[in-house]
Amino acid sequence: MSHYRLDLNFAKALDQKDALSKYRDAFHIPKDKKGNSLIYFCGNSLGLQPITTKQYIEQELEDWANLGVEGHTNGKNPWLHYHEFLTQGMASVVGAKPVEVIVMNTLTANLHFMMVSFYKPTKKRFKILIEADAFPSDKFAVESQ
Repeated sequence: MSHYRLDLNFAKALDQKDALSKYRDAFHIPKDKKGNSLIYFCGNSLGLQPITTKQYIEQELEDWANLGVEGHTNGKNPWLHYHEFLTQGMASVVGAKPVEVIVMNTLTANLHFMMVSFYKPTKKRFKILIEADAFPSDKFAVESQ
């Protein structure tokens, strides 16, 4: 990138050329007290909210209210087999085969299940490392081991 420049006009020009820039309008962008859009770099656990999220959630809440437990099989988007619908796409995201991927639960629950299944401490290998600012529930899952 020998042509890189550190200025706003250069950044805006790159944004206009970016094939993904059209997706920016699909998300709510947080604003400061003056109404200026903020730059948002946090994507690990709570990225920007897609504008369509509200309508999707309202559909699920409507099915839950009107169908109760029958939403598992009779909702607009039945819940029972959702993991099967997500497998192929998630396999592509993580670079795995579909048989190697399952979408389920929360990160904390999955951490707990993984450790219960695979963590086999020995006298020499008995420590689990976790980042200092992990969610408290993730720390509790690790501490349970």
